[in-house]
Amino acid sequence: MPRLFDLPIHVSSRWIFNCYVVELDGGAALVVDPGLPVTATGALEALRELEAESVTVVSSHGHSDHVGGIPTLLGAVRGKVWLPARCEAYLAGELPRAPGLREVAKILPVFGDQRFDWQAVREFAGEASKQGYGRSPRMQISFEVEGFLRDGDTIENAPGWEVLHTPGHTDDSTCLYHRASATLISGDAVLTHAGRAWFNPEVTDRGASNDTETRLRELDVRHLLPGHGKPIAGKALLRDARSFRDQPETRSTLSRIARRVGSW
Repeated sequence: MPRLFDLPIHVSSRWIFNCYVVELDGGAALVVDPGLPVTATGALEALRELEAESVTVVSSHGHSDHVGGIPTLLGAVRGKVWLPARCEAYLAGELPRAPGLREVAKILPVFGDQRFDWQAVREFAGEASKQGYGRSPRMQISFEVEGFLRDGDTIENAPGWEVLHTPGHTDDSTCLYHRASATLISGDAVLTHAGRAWFNPEVTDRGASNDTETRLRELDVRHLLPGHGKPIAGKALLRDARSFRDQPETRSTLSRIARRVGSW
């Protein structure tokens, strides 16, 4: 797998589902959001090429499409899994809040930016849905968790990567920021559409989304690696981003449906 933007980062992507593999020093690697078995398999290819001896796995939040591939990954490599702090409460029985269907419809335009993949759809509707929450009202997992990440934490064996708690899309939404390279792995806090950053309009909490947007716009981000949408590079990516309050600007069929159905 070639490097992404000449960074020590590789992407395993199938349709709208993105997983990132970050090369670390000392034969270590960081895998972010192995959300489907098929994207986890792509991550494994990168890990084999890197001959990674130590693997840290992080999910940006507990939705099934961000944790569903973790059992596939751990079936082939030894790794430690870290989840956002709120997931600890979810695993103890707290019910995660979820956006309504009119909120979900807002992100339809993103579906058309990446090549459609039937296998990804089948996995998202099938095996991957048994992990995490979203497809199920309660969070459930079949793998062990090393620990839970809070705002300001650093990642084990991944110096320079900072945890940012970025709620709004979900209450456990989390980003990873690498200040030295101005790189943000944004999970679902920020998407991309038509080559532009878009603060996720699919929200559970508009107040939290507003605070997250305000906070992230202040960051120097020149490499944006979203959970959904194509990775993009440039200057002031988040300062020029579309707000979560903004409707999609393109005239595609999916954008028209989103504007008509979405609850803006």
